Amino acid sequence: MRKHLGWALLALWAVSLLTALLVYGQRQLSSFDPDGKLLHLSTAPSFDTKLVQLLHHQNIKAGSVVHVGTTSRCYCESLTSPHQNQLLASLGEGYQSVRLNIDEVPALQAMLHAVPALIVLDNQNQLRYLGPYATGYGCFTGKNLVEQVVSYATQSPYNGAVINADAQGCFC
Repeated sequence: MRKHLGWALLALWAVSLLTALLVYGQRQLSSFDPDGKLLHLSTAPSFDTKLVQLLHHQNIKAGSVVHVGTTSRCYCESLTSPHQNQLLASLGEGYQSVRLNIDEVPALQAMLHAVPALIVLDNQNQLRYLGPYATGYGCFTGKNLVEQVVSYATQSPYNGAVINADAQGCFC
């Protein structure tokens, strides 16, 4: 009897632990563009040009990897450093890292619901990518999008920007 009670308590503990992890993981998972605002805006033919002009007014030059964050620097933002370093190393010379606080650019804040976000401008000042660094459950797991972003940034001929609005992951 005592042995069965011990196993029952162990099973109850394991189920409780797994349930807690699942609930915690679900809380960490959020949509990058929950209202579809970015997706809708990106369908305009002039979207790429307007975004590049907006970035130009923020003194962001061609060949920039723009990290869009907040002044509060939420936890999910702190996990993008390895992605930033890997992206810059993969793109090679000619690209620079730039940090942009979404709180200071109302026009960009109107486009993006979630941060951290990544914007890549190529050396010809063309928008190549706008979206998250990674997707997936929680802040520690998920799909790293760096290789895909590098392929988008170096694709020739230029076929327009990739706007990754349909993503779920760790966002603030």
